[in-house]
Amino acid sequence: MKKFVCRFYGVLGLFCLAISTAYGQDEFQVIESRIAKYLKEDVDISQLHQEVRNNALSLQYNGGWSAIDYSSQAETSWAPLGHLNRVKQFALVLALNEANEVAQNKLAVQTIHALRYWLQQNPRSSNWFQNDIASPTALGEIMLLLKNRNALPPALQDSLLNLMNQGDVVRAIGANKSDIAIHMMYRACISRDKALMDSAVKQVFMPISLGNKEGLQYDYSYRQHGPQLQIASYGQVFLSGEYKVASWLLGTTYAIQPEKLKILDQYLTGTYLKTIRGRYIDFNTEGRGIARNDILDKINITSKGGKHSLLGLAKEVNPENAVVLEKAEQRILQLQGPSFDVEPAHIHFYKGDYTLHNRPAYSFNVRTVSKRTIRTEYGNKENLTGKFLPDGSTNIQRSGAEYFNIMPVWEWDKIPGITGRDYAADQRTTIEWGERGVGSFVGGASDGKYGTTVYQLDYNEVTAKKAWFFFDDEVVCLGTDINSFAKEPIATTINQAWQKGPVKVFNGGKLINVNGRFIANDVKWIWHDSIAYYFPNQGKISLTNEKQKGSWNLINANRSKSTVEGKVFKLWFDHGVDPVKQSYAYIVKPGISEKELMGDKGLAMSAMRTLSAISILRNTPEIQAVEHVDLQMVQVVFYEAGSLTTQNFSIAVDQPCVLLIKAIKTRNPILYLSDPTQKLTDLHVTFSSEFLKIMEPVPISLPQGDHKGATVSFQFN
Repeated sequence: MKKFVCRFYGVLGLFCLAISTAYGQDEFQVIESRIAKYLKEDVDISQLHQEVRNNALSLQYNGGWSAIDYSSQAETSWAPLGHLNRVKQFALVLALNEANEVAQNKLAVQTIHALRYWLQQNPRSSNWFQNDIASPTALGEIMLLLKNRNALPPALQDSLLNLMNQGDVVRAIGANKSDIAIHMMYRACISRDKALMDSAVKQVFMPISLGNKEGLQYDYSYRQHGPQLQIASYGQVFLSGEYKVASWLLGTTYAIQPEKLKILDQYLTGTYLKTIRGRYIDFNTEGRGIARNDILDKINITSKGGKHSLLGLAKEVNPENAVVLEKAEQRILQLQGPSFDVEPAHIHFYKGDYTLHNRPAYSFNVRTVSKRTIRTEYGNKENLTGKFLPDGSTNIQRSGAEYFNIMPVWEWDKIPGITGRDYAADQRTTIEWGERGVGSFVGGASDGKYGTTVYQLDYNEVTAKKAWFFFDDEVVCLGTDINSFAKEPIATTINQAWQKGPVKVFNGGKLINVNGRFIANDVKWIWHDSIAYYFPNQGKISLTNEKQKGSWNLINANRSKSTVEGKVFKLWFDHGVDPVKQSYAYIVKPGISEKELMGDKGLAMSAMRTLSAISILRNTPEIQAVEHVDLQMVQVVFYEAGSLTTQNFSIAVDQPCVLLIKAIKTRNPILYLSDPTQKLTDLHVTFSSEFLKIMEPVPISLPQGDHKGATVSFQFN
């Protein structure tokens, strides 16, 4: 009886194992077929055949190409990778079964020769990415395309699988971890290795979590290469990779978990897509990629980018987001205007030192840096002149195309928004892979719709206190305590964008059309490309509206030396040499057409309305404050403990902070407050007005741990 029972359970165990194995094999087939389909779609067949014919003819008897330098160790444009790209084209033709049997067999033999040659040469780059990600990924895709034909001899396949085993997926972070895990999945499919597949899937989805190191942050910004803002660039690679893998695993036991998908969707819709205006993304989200031509154009994340575009994959993985994603796609494809379905939003990313302000009429975003984060990197000979990008640069977009491909002709010490030295020539960045910031008083407060951002500048022998106050129709930009003993003049750039249409200046009581250069001390306002700039305290204003020249090679040594030129609108304050405690103030009001400008009431009346609604209460080294009368709102930066008193209200704090108070003319005003230093645990606020008398300071507990620097709210009553 015992023998019978043992035999029964033994047979049952073998049966269950067989079922499990068969099920596992079926899942491998499903995943493998989806990957192969992904690789075969969106291929230009005629172009593919032409290139394969040419490369097959030039392939040498030994399996290599004479035009490729296999000894190259270049960091970028690594020549040996071209070998694998050509072999992948061979594999695509074989997988698509596009040629007759004789031609197919000949091409299969050439493919094997070329792969053996790669094994023999085993080229290596000085850039780890080429060795640990690019090469193994290409090899995996080649073998998956060839798998159904059984074209590879087992010994060759095993050798290639061993060669693919590159990169430390456990130590890798963010998008790099995802990339390595993907070629692990390729190896698992080819070798039918369930343990490897389990590990690969675990690792590929691991970056979909909120943390403090590289990758997704608790504020839903994205950082890579240390604490450096990379919302697009590596953030887009992360999104594309995760949605791609999630689409391959739909309906399998490896499918993405709902809580992971929720985080991924939030980053896509709540952060990444909000940085795109119309068709073009904020230049500050691309990291060193800002120095690559066409990088700001996001047409390829739509259906124009093929069946496996980012937005297409995201809709496939989570159809519940289809409506939101289709509206974004319509804006990017320019089937709808850039304002289509844009909701007002204001987000300060306290982990990324970045502020995003969206309105249907415009976007206005600010990039800063602190001792907690890293300046925009220079590396792989890219972004050679972008050292000042995080010094309060402002991305102001209406159509979206204001800065598209302008970078070769930019004057890089006049990046929009920054305060710095006005050099005779663009300055090269000397520190590779990012430089740690130095300021500690950097941050912002937000209620989700309005907000304040502060940046205490101390870089390159220039110090200043800069703040931005965001409302519906206007953004108030203040600077104070500007000091420098450098030999160059100090400038605060208001904008530097492509010139589009006339430039009109109201100066000395007269309206002037400017074409060329203009300098004055009593400018009231300037209008260009549907954006008005008001100067409530005047100051020495310089304006150029003329052709500028450059080349991509000047900012990216891997790009063309051909001359790029175009007419540029450039506007800045000139603070002169050796400024001491100087200041500036300007108000940006996007969304005024030329017709409105030239109407009966015109911009002069609009300026009066704007300046009557906005009151700059303080712009001193101790306090910067703005009240918006129509919105019943006051926004304040306290650089030290102190008080602000007006005829209508009084605010006092016992610690430095940034705050916003709404409904100030009611008995229930709401306070939004943050600690830019991210060091405080609490502070006390006193507020009183004709509607509300609070005699005792109110204790405010500040966010701690993973959310230091985040905004906390409190309602007075």
